[in-house]
Amino acid sequence: MAAKPKIVVAGILDTKGNEIKYLAERVAAAGGEPTILELSVGREVGWADISIGEVIAETGHTKEQVFSLDRGKAADIIIEGAIKVVRKLYNTGKLDGIIAFGGSMGTSIATRAMQSLPVGVPKFMLTTMASGDVSPYVGTKDICLMYPIAEAGLNKVTRRILNNAAAAIVGMAQAPELGEAADKPLIGCMMFGVTTPCVLRAAKYFEDRGYDVIINHAVGSGGRSMEELIRDGFIVGMLDITTHEIGDYLLGGVLSAGPDRLTAAGERGIPQVIAPGGLDLINFGPKDTVPEKFLKETHLPGRGLYIHNPTVTCVGVSAEEAYLIGEHIAGKLNAAKGPTVLCVPMRGWGACDLPAPNKDLGWAGPGPGPVWAADPEKPEWSLRAGRFVEALRQNIDKNKENLEVLIVDKHLNEPEFADLMAELLEEMLNGKWQKGSHTDLPYVTSL
Repeated sequence: MAAKPKIVVAGILDTKGNEIKYLAERVAAAGGEPTILELSVGREVGWADISIGEVIAETGHTKEQVFSLDRGKAADIIIEGAIKVVRKLYNTGKLDGIIAFGGSMGTSIATRAMQSLPVGVPKFMLTTMASGDVSPYVGTKDICLMYPIAEAGLNKVTRRILNNAAAAIVGMAQAPELGEAADKPLIGCMMFGVTTPCVLRAAKYFEDRGYDVIINHAVGSGGRSMEELIRDGFIVGMLDITTHEIGDYLLGGVLSAGPDRLTAAGERGIPQVIAPGGLDLINFGPKDTVPEKFLKETHLPGRGLYIHNPTVTCVGVSAEEAYLIGEHIAGKLNAAKGPTVLCVPMRGWGACDLPAPNKDLGWAGPGPGPVWAADPEKPEWSLRAGRFVEALRQNIDKNKENLEVLIVDKHLNEPEFADLMAELLEEMLNGKWQKGSHTDLPYVTSL
């Protein structure tokens, strides 16, 4: 008979003890082996499998010290201890999944502990906060949130919900093994709507050659989670086609992935091929959320306004902003330890960055893409691409043998560009890449 999955059942027991006890009972009824982890902020209840005193002791404090603090400061210490406890349980084979029940305080503490566990470890949070902004609770991890209807009390409604949740976490922990599918090398890739043709073609290239490809949505959280997957060792090579989160970080858009975007692959030395996909756009919410300074500049070259839908409005990146982005990216790439190529498509960086309608490349028209601006000296090329390249020319370390910038006379969504990026990354993965690769193509030159 297979061993029962070991499930940590966590919560603030001095206010939700009855509910946590019942949840643990239902975990056992579903076939799991529960361990109750106390996260109480006010007092110790005395019956938990792992008491709050033990949790706090992991931080070098005593429970008396912590209970004398205000709840916010106490919670910070309890989070620190809970992270250490769940990591120890996981590393010693005593945690196959974790479930918690709580309001705002319990959710804040429990999910921070969950976030410390690797991707793939089942994590389930029953929380009344699930109906609002859940990004602080999920972070970049695979945490399942369920709205429990009520915050406290055992009755015919809450018992059913707690029972369902218990069955869910036990079921997750008993999921069948993936077999050979789990052993395929994994390529990381970032996508946004405007870069979809390029991403899907490049991804298929690797899937046809026996790789798995994970395609994250470049909406801020997607970039952060990709950086974390790289740091955790899941990714063998990075096909970083869509980097517009960097532009939102630098220019005040709402889809920023923070300062660490485009960092992890370089630090770990894994192969990476990069493009400025989507960096023609700064992203905001509804039109009335776009800062006035941008609205006043929509008459300027490339500064067009594009209302994607009622909740997403985009503003074009100016040529000078593209220069600033180029400086930032150059700094990131100069620090890279592994093989790194930045491919710059000079004829546009996404579906909105086209001189004329082209459904295959993502823009149906009418007229040019809303943020297109032609380079006066070479009208078939983008003005912002030219300034971006100038920043790279002045800031990239050309003496590094592991780093190259390629100027590509194509649009990002043209098939040849996707193939170029995929072939370069494949060469890196096979240990065959060297500077100058693919510059024999008539549309590719080295910076």
